[in-house]
Amino acid sequence: MIKAIIAAGLKAHPDIKHICVAGGVALNSVAMGKAFDWFPELEDVFIPPVPYDGGLSIGAAQYTYHAIENNPRVQWDANMSPYLGEEYTPEHQHSEIIKYVDAEKVEILIATEDKVVDLLIDQKIIAIFCGRSESGRRALGNRSIIADPRSPDMKDLINQKVKHRQWYRPFAPSIMLEHVVDWFEKDIESPYMSHVIKFKEEVRDRVPAVVHFDGTARLQTVTETDNPAYYSLLSAFNDKTGVPLLLNTSFNDREPICETVEHAIDCYLRTEIDHLWFPELGILVTKRNDNA
Repeated sequence: MIKAIIAAGLKAHPDIKHICVAGGVALNSVAMGKAFDWFPELEDVFIPPVPYDGGLSIGAAQYTYHAIENNPRVQWDANMSPYLGEEYTPEHQHSEIIKYVDAEKVEILIATEDKVVDLLIDQKIIAIFCGRSESGRRALGNRSIIADPRSPDMKDLINQKVKHRQWYRPFAPSIMLEHVVDWFEKDIESPYMSHVIKFKEEVRDRVPAVVHFDGTARLQTVTETDNPAYYSLLSAFNDKTGVPLLLNTSFNDREPICETVEHAIDCYLRTEIDHLWFPELGILVTKRNDNA
């Protein structure tokens, strides 16, 4: 059905090279990745960050602005930001963390980006709380759990001890956009984790934690403009390991993705996540008596 709909549109507009797909069907990331195989003439298959009913308000606002109020179409110089959650100031974050310190549940450690990379290399599982949360259903670096994708045991470990779900459930890679061409069979941009495509065969063994059984992955491409802090972490990890990607999964445990500081710390405390990183504060929250 998806293929037929796209085919009909391209037949009516044969010169089109860039298409946008929306609606709940656009969450079918396997089909969105296959669209490049079905229609090799396409250069881009764009999926909005909230393509399902939850994003209708964005489209309705733009339609009203353009079609009803006769304003020019809204144009973005870069990708639309998916980080539309509530904003929590560093002062607010710190005050919430201190409540748990005072209750002797956690400790605070000063943590540079370099320190976080070293912990990842040491096979630690780290949760991120940074800025505004993601809209849509994908964690894109602001409310994420991250880990070293090179570990063959990491997928099973996170499924069992953090996510508490079936062992076979795969995890996604976040990758610096400029390195997609070196790691995947198709050089595409997928900033909202919307496409499943194949890893190049020669690199699959290097990152077993994020390669599905059929050699594919639902990738998130990251640029410095999209998410400066997350891109910087990926770059630093690449500098030390030669691998420009990280395992990325949503910061939650059988519940909605963490939104508030309190929610994040509570989730951290009841799982086996090793550390909770607050990049804006430059600190790690760690369980009391744990050593970084």
